[in-house]
Amino acid sequence: MTEKLNDLEEKLFEEKWNYAHREEIISNLKKTSYDLVVIGGGITGAGVAREGAMRGLKVALLEMQDFSAGTSSRSSKLAHGGIRYLANGELRLVREATTERNWLRVHLPHIIRPIPFLFIDWEGGKESKFLIKVATWLYDLLSDKFSKYKNYKKHKWYPPEKVFELEPEIRKEGNNGGAIYYDNNMDDARITVEVLKEAVVRGADILNYCEVTGYIKENEILQGVKCKDLEKDEAFEVKGKVIVNATGIWTDEQVENYPDEIPDPVIRPTKGVHIQYKREDVGNNLATIIRSISDDRAFFVLPRGEYTIIGTTDTDYKDNLANPFCNKEDAEYLIESVKHYFPNAKLNFDNLISTYAGIRPLVMQKGKSESEVSRDHLIFWSKDGLLTITGGKYTTFRKMAEDLFKEIEAAEIFPGIKRKKGFSKKQFLIGLEKESWGIQLKESGINLDEDISNHIYQQYGKGGIQILELIKENKDLKERIDEDNNFIFAEVLYSLKYE
Repeated sequence: MTEKLNDLEEKLFEEKWNYAHREEIISNLKKTSYDLVVIGGGITGAGVAREGAMRGLKVALLEMQDFSAGTSSRSSKLAHGGIRYLANGELRLVREATTERNWLRVHLPHIIRPIPFLFIDWEGGKESKFLIKVATWLYDLLSDKFSKYKNYKKHKWYPPEKVFELEPEIRKEGNNGGAIYYDNNMDDARITVEVLKEAVVRGADILNYCEVTGYIKENEILQGVKCKDLEKDEAFEVKGKVIVNATGIWTDEQVENYPDEIPDPVIRPTKGVHIQYKREDVGNNLATIIRSISDDRAFFVLPRGEYTIIGTTDTDYKDNLANPFCNKEDAEYLIESVKHYFPNAKLNFDNLISTYAGIRPLVMQKGKSESEVSRDHLIFWSKDGLLTITGGKYTTFRKMAEDLFKEIEAAEIFPGIKRKKGFSKKQFLIGLEKESWGIQLKESGINLDEDISNHIYQQYGKGGIQILELIKENKDLKERIDEDNNFIFAEVLYSLKYE
């Protein structure tokens, strides 16, 4: 039967957030006095806007580039708990991340997809069979013990011969078997957009290509922000009771008055590089944890459809924050280690498909290497009333927003906004089960190639139903934009109408 949308879900498709309404949104920003003004349209800012709107606050969010233009679109494309952080003793962080991962998989099933990871005991390596068994057992325990949302499957140990059966191209020499455990694939930029839309349908005013250029202060306390519409080069002001700095790697550029206990600067930017090959050139079936043969740092070999993503690096970064890139040394660092663990891999610069680089906004911890710095988040009030949230992991964006609202609750600024823990762990409006998508597709009578059908489902969830409606109106919209990929013309119209 056809999927019925509730009132909020219908608002996703009312065309209230597209470019045609930009002037209307700017008009609202100029004349409205907001409860919350969020600076930054990556996943952290999006999560704060969603949380605030769900609590009934009037929210504005401003982003100077595309939404998710920075770190939030340049990750390993994983919703994961961070099994390697167990070695640093960060049990609370892993518990938070795994339980948030499980919630995301349940409520965004189209875009958060389980993926098996192979964790091998290599002869002479850092992780013995005993340590790997303990780590994967603890990973599952922290995931399932403290939440109603459970992991996809439990870990399991496999002897070498079974490992070679599952991953035939993996190095045989020194391979003592390994464990399979589960995390999740995801699309980082796509999730950020859907989180923002969750705020929009609850009344938030959200605008990109709008740069915050300064603050409005009264008696040295923030009352709003000065900003500029970058499309028209027009300056205007947005008033708000609480101003939230969720700018990630640009955090220090926004903070003017650090509290005494917070380091200045507060961010230690590190670069993470990924490279991408055709999966057949790498030879992997599963996701695999490997260690660099040059410095022993752990990174991933990740299947993603017909491709493999390899990464990530972790090096201190002092160059242009807006334009990080993968250099030759970064790529060679990853390639040489993958060729060691997958001896038949055909990896060179000629068949390299793509590269991308992002900057992590790690919270400054002196005396620690890049990989040792905690991925925990930090929330603090500046002396002028700016509320900053930074650091953290992509997967924990909802928990980060919840923690930020604990600070707001403690300040007693908005009576009546307190909610019980986990209040915002709700069904995502756009979430759709694969079985329901199959029913929708069948009832539509539209014949899509299987790879296109899977792509539409995995990217858009319930939005895929609207894409089917667009195709019903114009059959030509189901054609591929390019024969080498699965994007179709209906997606362009969908984005123009609803995003």
